[in-house]
Amino acid sequence: MSRLLVGKIKTAHGVKGLVKVQVLCEDLNLLSGDVFTAETGEETLHLTLKNAMKDHWIGEVKNITDRTQAETLRGTKLYIDESTLPPPGDDEIYYKDLIGLKAVDENNNDIGEVIGVSNFGAGDLLDIRPTSGGQSFYVPYTRETVLETKSSEIILKIPEGLSN
Repeated sequence: MSRLLVGKIKTAHGVKGLVKVQVLCEDLNLLSGDVFTAETGEETLHLTLKNAMKDHWIGEVKNITDRTQAETLRGTKLYIDESTLPPPGDDEIYYKDLIGLKAVDENNNDIGEVIGVSNFGAGDLLDIRPTSGGQSFYVPYTRETVLETKSSEIILKIPEGLSN
């Protein structure tokens, strides 16, 4: 069974065992309850998100009661089983399903392959490995650039000045 990274414990918060959690998913319910602490294995921790801060959430981990215990969790990645995800709604897709898709332009010319999806703060970007070789490049993941997504390919309108 495949697991998805949904969060990461950054550090301890305060003296009562709370932690700062970097949330990597839109649905906060995915981080509520038992989450896995590795891509494989059965070790879990029980997390309750308390409140949002500037760029993270404050969380409470069951049986962690002081700062020293909380510090031992620093850097812990939090995973869920992919099978627990609800099916995407109409006009929705999980970004994980974009990775590996063939990228073509509106004239069906081969551009490359989607190798990742990133967001550096200004919006989501598709990371494209060009068919012609060379360094990968980013294309904004917007309605203007993503014309259609099919099961095996994504049709893109490459913005002016950006070439593969």
